[in-house]
Amino acid sequence: MQLSGKVESCWVANAPETHYPRYEQSDRCDVAIVGGGIVGLTSAWLLSKAGYAVTVLEARKIGQQVTGRSTAKITAQHSLIYSHLIETLGLERARLYGEANHCGVELIVALATQLDIACDLERKNAYAYTHEPRRMTAIEAEADAARSLGFDARVVAPAPLPFATAGALEFTHQAQFNPAQYLVGLAAAIIANGGRIFENTRVEDVERGSNRWRVKAGRHRLDTEAVVVATNVAMWTPSELDVTLRPRCHTAIRLPPDGTITCTSTRATPEGTATCTGMSFCAS
Repeated sequence: MQLSGKVESCWVANAPETHYPRYEQSDRCDVAIVGGGIVGLTSAWLLSKAGYAVTVLEARKIGQQVTGRSTAKITAQHSLIYSHLIETLGLERARLYGEANHCGVELIVALATQLDIACDLERKNAYAYTHEPRRMTAIEAEADAARSLGFDARVVAPAPLPFATAGALEFTHQAQFNPAQYLVGLAAAIIANGGRIFENTRVEDVERGSNRWRVKAGRHRLDTEAVVVATNVAMWTPSELDVTLRPRCHTAIRLPPDGTITCTSTRATPEGTATCTGMSFCAS
């Protein structure tokens, strides 16, 4: 199939381009971070604020890989996860998962606000919806589970979407943003706080020395007290976990030449539901 337009993330296409240097001289730091996505840069910011000398090594460009091609949702609502977690792991572990994700949402919103990052941040409700009436029992159970963990969750029927649904689970006060713009702004804040960022620098190996770690990138080495591996699929782990992992794909979206598509951030799930935030994509 031949489609008009260019193969590009709409988030990346609207984000400023970064020009950080390649890592070309062996050096030392307190913490080396492999990967310049949202996990890597958030770690770098928090560590640099805590007083550590941080170096980020990104194989390509900041924010243009997994994060820059994401659905742009900032939400603790992940399909029908909470009823499953309570059933399989118990209430307290489910609560830990929920609190961690809620804190993640609030951290992103707080950093975007405090650092004045222009990233189209908006508070939005998030939905897990279904077309099939027989699936509403599972959605109602998830709403009960989420409320037991402190979330503001409810069942709405039909869902507020531009197509017919049987109903949906609604989480209020979630968010959406341009993730690529957010990471460009966060990277600038890291540099301003004394951190270092290198692009087009592919880490090939991590070794444990007698006193420090050694990160290998081409002919150069970075000796460090600690390493954060923040790549989509771990490129290295001490327990060989990386050899058991596999990458996931994301939804491809074709935008029309003119106009707006609403609520196209969807994902099918084994339960027969799909997820969505109230976001819209405007053709440029």
